[in-house]
Amino acid sequence: MGKICLAAVCLLLAGCGGRAADQPELGTVSGVVTLDGQPLANADLLFQPAAGRPSTGQTDESGRYSLTYSAKATGAKVGDHQVRITTYRPNRDPKDPGSPEAPEKLPARYHSKTELTAQVKPGKNDKPFDLTSK
Repeated sequence: MGKICLAAVCLLLAGCGGRAADQPELGTVSGVVTLDGQPLANADLLFQPAAGRPSTGQTDESGRYSLTYSAKATGAKVGDHQVRITTYRPNRDPKDPGSPEAPEKLPARYHSKTELTAQVKPGKNDKPFDLTSK
C-alpha cells in the first residue's frame, strides 16, 4: 500500500509546475513607452513572433507595460518579434457602445506599417520604446 501511495504522489508531483507541453519558452517583458518624451498612457502593444501566438500588453498612466502570453502565462516567446503599438480603440467602453472611439495618436510606422522589432531572451527583458509623433 505504501509503494502505491508513493507512486501516486510522484505521478501527481510530476504534473505540477513547469510549463505546459505546448507552451514555448517565454521571457518576461516589460518597459515604458513614451511619445515625444512623455509617458504614453492606454497604448496597446502586440509582440508578434515569426511563428506562434503573439503576446499583448497595455500601458498604464505612467507608460509602463508588461506582456501577457495567455490567461495563465506572462511574457513573450523567446526570439525575434515584430512590435506594434497603437492607441486606437473603436469604443472606449465596451459596456457603452455609444462611447466615443479613441483616435490613433501614433504614426503608421508604429502599428499598421511597423518598423519596431524586439528580441526576447529567457529571463527578464526591459524593452522601452521612445516614439516620436513626427
